[in-house]
Amino acid sequence: VHVPVDDVAESCDLLFEQMPEHEKMNELLSYFEHTYIRGRRLRGRGNHYGSATFPIPIWNQYESAGDGIARTTNIVEGWHHGIQSLFMRSHHSMWLLIEGLEKDCQKQKAAFMQGATGIQEIGVKKYRDLVGRVRRAVAGYGRANVSIYLRAIAHLSHN
Repeated sequence: VHVPVDDVAESCDLLFEQMPEHEKMNELLSYFEHTYIRGRRLRGRGNHYGSATFPIPIWNQYESAGDGIARTTNIVEGWHHGIQSLFMRSHHSMWLLIEGLEKDCQKQKAAFMQGATGIQEIGVKKYRDLVGRVRRAVAGYGRANVSIYLRAIAHLSHN
């Protein structure tokens, strides 16, 4: 996700070579390659591939991360986590749901009004710190070995 669009296929090839041996690994890597990287090999000679189900520019976040606006591509997971945090539980009553949705609506309106007036949201410190670490790591792309860079990006949120 945090590799320049033109380097994604090469980086994936490098990662695929380093994957551990497992009876289902080739199947998993083939699925990932066809869905997100190259698509299926077309008939004929040479390395001609169709388009991937989800082309790289759709899900790639390299430029966004460099601009400090890195976001997850799994918005549903973020929404679900937000709802659970809002209600402080997974299962709730109908009345608690309505009350929580009203609170969330008020927060969204306040954030919209602040944005419309030009006030920037400060945000939570841990997320500001993570955005800063991602921004610095992405800025360092090309200065280190690609596999070291990929490991560093993968472990940023765990530090």
